[in-house]
Amino acid sequence: MAGSPLPQAGEKPRDIKLNNRRIVLGLLARKDRATLGELAAESALSRNTVKKCVDFFLQKGLVADAGKGSSTSEGGKKPDMFALDRRWGSIASFYCCGTELSGGLYDLTRDCLCEARENLPAYTPEAVVAGCRRLLDRMLAESPERPGPLRWVTCSIHGIVDIHTGTVLSNRQDAWNGRVPLGDMLREALGAPVSCCNPVRTMLLCEADADPAVADNSAIVYTNGPGAMAAIIRRGIVVQGKRCVLGEIAGIPLGFSAHPASDTALGGDSLGYLVCRKKLLEEIASQPVLYQTSGLSELGRQPTLHDIFSAASLGDKLARAVVRYAARWFAVSLRQLLFLADPDIIIIQGDYASAGQYFLDTLRQYVQSYVAPAVDVIPDIRLSRLGETASCLLGGALIGRGAVFEDDSLYE
Repeated sequence: MAGSPLPQAGEKPRDIKLNNRRIVLGLLARKDRATLGELAAESALSRNTVKKCVDFFLQKGLVADAGKGSSTSEGGKKPDMFALDRRWGSIASFYCCGTELSGGLYDLTRDCLCEARENLPAYTPEAVVAGCRRLLDRMLAESPERPGPLRWVTCSIHGIVDIHTGTVLSNRQDAWNGRVPLGDMLREALGAPVSCCNPVRTMLLCEADADPAVADNSAIVYTNGPGAMAAIIRRGIVVQGKRCVLGEIAGIPLGFSAHPASDTALGGDSLGYLVCRKKLLEEIASQPVLYQTSGLSELGRQPTLHDIFSAASLGDKLARAVVRYAARWFAVSLRQLLFLADPDIIIIQGDYASAGQYFLDTLRQYVQSYVAPAVDVIPDIRLSRLGETASCLLGGALIGRGAVFEDDSLYE
């Protein structure tokens, strides 16, 4: 009868062995180092089973001896400790925001070995791929530690991206026309498996990694210029859509009239368009009386978003009026998100992550008034404390590491 050979007497079935190895490697991936006893206690596996798993990974070069523990086991001997071998492999993570390209090179422990940035000569698929190749070569050359072989590449790029194929379906203001196989292009240029996704995916993954409270049913709302995007965690965060779902919600709010400058994929207006710097400057221009007494009039130039946020925090009447305008549109957008997804936590990232406490307090008040009594519990709304680029790069590294550990060949 065809099929896999039956296990010999005393042997565990193959699928149980593979599952045990996954459990042990998963525990090691979350620790700096651990003893066999610690791994056995946390995995509910026998010490002998854990030892066989660790020996298997030692032989593959994925795990290394990490010295002796400080406490003593029976007999007075300090226990052996084990950790992921940093030299086994590396992960490259890229973030492309228009012509601004950033890259980070990470080891399997998520430590950043090197970062690099450059401005692309043009915003085309070919320029992005060539820029990633240049940044990777530079990071490999400049890394203070010799990186292991490149195991995975992640590219966070604005637009609607098929996370399964790496195909970019639409891009910033439709700069790329049609379906662009960016994942395949990067795979050919860099010689490693590639994941591509919208930055909200990597940002939210990084937020969840930094704060255990950001878990299932947490959302992120991101604005960048006229663009807006949101993501929500459903049934756990698992890379590449397995058991998971960081779903992208484009074009929020959904019910407004269309604006030609709107950067959305589903049609209609974008939150980003309504709260971008251009719109806030229009609001400032519409209030000449307040402008005469505002500190914004003393800048000698058009204020930036940071100028407006800073002035609002200091009590400037015009700046606060403009911030209230932005908070109202955010609240309308979050109302839509609440009715669609009912998240427990909403994180604001992008242009408004640095908007300050006055904006946040005002936003919470508007959300409360807009959704009550239809929504029983108002979510925890917070401003991201993680830098946009840094969170994209680390989130991409987490996606890459997760994809590497999902590979069945590691456990066979």
